[in-house]
Amino acid sequence: MTASHQARATAVAAKGPIGDLGGNWMMGEAEEQATAAAGMVDWQLYFLGRHGVLGDVDTDVILAAAFFFPPDHLRREWGTARALMTPEEGLGRYLAVCHQWGRERLAGLADVDRLSELGVKVIDASGVVGLPLFAGWRAVPLPHSGPTTGAERCAQVMQVLREHRGACHGVALASLQLDPLVAVLANQGGEQNAVEYGWQPPFAKVTEADRVLRERVEELTDDLVAVAYDGLSVGEQAELGELLEAAHTHVFK
Repeated sequence: MTASHQARATAVAAKGPIGDLGGNWMMGEAEEQATAAAGMVDWQLYFLGRHGVLGDVDTDVILAAAFFFPPDHLRREWGTARALMTPEEGLGRYLAVCHQWGRERLAGLADVDRLSELGVKVIDASGVVGLPLFAGWRAVPLPHSGPTTGAERCAQVMQVLREHRGACHGVALASLQLDPLVAVLANQGGEQNAVEYGWQPPFAKVTEADRVLRERVEELTDDLVAVAYDGLSVGEQAELGELLEAAHTHVFK
């Protein structure tokens, strides 16, 4: 299925705000405190909590969804975190950080419930074939919308939308056979991000062909993501774009 031109434009415009709104909570003080409270270090709660939606599974199942990380590093961190608590408990602790971020950062945002409503329409319009991590997050119940939970609900919706793009990106990487490490090195952040993800230098030099292939992966990702945005009318797509920009400004400026 091919998305409409308008849906693709909407998806492309949305990826920046969604990436920030759906990911900022993973890097704050609350996440660090939750990690320490769980008796974990570094990214261990991230690995267990984010991927806990997949269940208590073999690490290869996690690796299939968490494609940007070195396999041995991921297996070690998942195993260490899993020895401390179940994936279900890790997910609960991780989700609590997301909801706290929503309460703190989205409080007072006008039309927060409408942003959630339109985001859910996109989420529900997506297929799940080849997108296991997105499917897992979509299955997590959302907080009921209300005066005290609307911001929490919106934060979780942004997280699920971010997982939707991330999962589509994994499909695009596999389809065009771009090595995950090369994808990281060819992206913004380059070697610094690679080290943070657990890869060990020295790294091979990124070539122009690598950059071109990564751009093709990004374009294919846009194509795949955009299909779900056709679940909105043209007017709703425009409204979603405006609400995302307003939310981004509210949180980050």
